[in-house]
Amino acid sequence: MMTALDVISAMEEWAPGTLQEEWDNSGLCIGRPDTPVSGVLICLDCTEAIIDEALEAGANMIISHHPLIFKGIKQLCDVTPTERTIAAALRNHMVIYSVHTNADKVMDGVSGAMAEALGLQNLSILAGEGETHRGVPCGMGLVGDTQQEVNTVHFFEWIKSVFSISHFKGSEPFISSVRRVAVCGGSGGSLISRALESGAQVYISGDFSYHQYFDVEPHMMLIDIGHYESEVGVLTYFNNVLRKKFPTFAVRIAHKNTNPIRIY
Repeated sequence: MMTALDVISAMEEWAPGTLQEEWDNSGLCIGRPDTPVSGVLICLDCTEAIIDEALEAGANMIISHHPLIFKGIKQLCDVTPTERTIAAALRNHMVIYSVHTNADKVMDGVSGAMAEALGLQNLSILAGEGETHRGVPCGMGLVGDTQQEVNTVHFFEWIKSVFSISHFKGSEPFISSVRRVAVCGGSGGSLISRALESGAQVYISGDFSYHQYFDVEPHMMLIDIGHYESEVGVLTYFNNVLRKKFPTFAVRIAHKNTNPIRIY
């Protein structure tokens, strides 16, 4: 019988927990590592709806990107959504494990999924501190080149297609064509200076603030596709890691969308 530890070991072989940022809370959140696992459900955020979906699918382990327990929990009174999700997981003897900033920092992780979707080549890390995994540099964000120079207006439309979105927040297309592109899954505002230094003409991420658009003119354009939209592609990587290691094991990506933001 496969245990939670077997699943965790496979995930950490790909994205070691030691790579996570010191403020992060990746890893085993709820449950015991020796728990026999009947199936795994993969999601971006663990919510009550995800717990229900896992139970319906016969899976007793959930792997999320964002940690379920991130800020301090001082009580469990079934009041807040996080409290109710934790309580549901405990009542149903679930195992909850997260792969957060360690998945952000491996080259074939969150930002790697964005770069692959865009077909970028000649990739390098945007912000690294000399960390490596299996001899490959690790860090936050990536920068690379499109296969050929692309008209900016066409590139903006292509971004919508690549990330399956109908709208995004972005700079005015004040650069006529694009070749060098920086990406960072999640909240990428802190890496804007690194993206500028990399020579990127456009930087794609989530959660940019109003004033940051002024800060980069006229050297680089910002594209905010949304936090969820910039990260959800990594779930396919989670799935591939486990299916490659355990080809016959019950693993699937959650059907329920946990993005709390809607565009009207």
